[in-house]
Amino acid sequence: MIKINRLTIDLGSFHLFDLDLEIQEEEFHFLIGPTGVGKTLILESIMGLHKPKKGRIWIGDREVQSLPPEQREISYVPQDSTLFPHLRVKENILYGIRAKNLALKAYEGYVQALIEVMKIEHLLERYPANLSGGEKKRVALLRGLAPKPKLLLLDEPLTGLDPSIKFEIQQLLKTLHTSFRPTILCVTHDFDDAYLLGDKITVFIDGRIEQVGSKEDIFLRPGSRKVAEFLGIRNLFRVKVLGSEGSSQRWILGLNGLQLSLPARDHPLHLEAGKELDLYIRPEEVMIIREGKPVKDSLRRNIFEGKITDITDRGRYHLVHFQTREGEVLFEISIPNYAFRNLNLTTGKTVRVALRDESLWVMG
Repeated sequence: MIKINRLTIDLGSFHLFDLDLEIQEEEFHFLIGPTGVGKTLILESIMGLHKPKKGRIWIGDREVQSLPPEQREISYVPQDSTLFPHLRVKENILYGIRAKNLALKAYEGYVQALIEVMKIEHLLERYPANLSGGEKKRVALLRGLAPKPKLLLLDEPLTGLDPSIKFEIQQLLKTLHTSFRPTILCVTHDFDDAYLLGDKITVFIDGRIEQVGSKEDIFLRPGSRKVAEFLGIRNLFRVKVLGSEGSSQRWILGLNGLQLSLPARDHPLHLEAGKELDLYIRPEEVMIIREGKPVKDSLRRNIFEGKITDITDRGRYHLVHFQTREGEVLFEISIPNYAFRNLNLTTGKTVRVALRDESLWVMG
């Protein structure tokens, strides 16, 4: 396990306050946050390139904050890959093993397996100048993994790749982690990378950790408005708890004259009448009720009538702006293309929508 306790760094314009972070063995852990908040400096501090003002770092059972970088059993893959231009691909891959004076023969089978998974057998005799951007990324990843580090640090590993190449390397990274189970801490601002590959995600904003959890926790159940806004979540509203119903099994929320029913069991917050909260309505969980179709009892608590004010084709889905008749609340609905084609929706049309229980999430 990798453990960071109360790590504090002061580099003039950048301040890190009492960072606590745990990465379990074999975990693929993502650190996400706005550009310029110091995510890369956190990696560099774990590596030993910056001396912390205070705090402790454990890698396995060793405390390492006072050790030089070469003694920390860490590999680092920077954003630009930085392969050695005078070495062939195979020599680049083996560089870490040789630099640490490790027995090459003991690593041959493992390195060969890495080469096969990453599909670069045909590149081994080339120099970096003769590689594409995607090929350089593969070689850099293998060079980092070859000496079997206790921790692999990745800094924006898929930045600058064409979409098709990026998807291919995402899949290869997923296969690498599934097959060899390295412990990885990856910095990125790409939500797709974190969602597809991450076992655990840490959200870092303004020098502090805002939330740690699974991808479902972070993207579907943000812990605060600050996290939700960083993730680009729309449909954020300030609501007030009006009271409870059914022996407090459900709560009634007020939003600009609307009343919404919220299941208490799905939300860990302590709710009481008069309390104000932030409400997130998940756009993909809102149902537009088709005319003449029966409505399930589970959906009847939150049905609203209104009109469509705008429709945007986003390629894989359509984004529909819906404004309620009562309260004039405007929010977005995300509809897959196959469903959109069957709904016959147009701007200005009056429709009814049902907010599933799953579509409502409150934050303190």
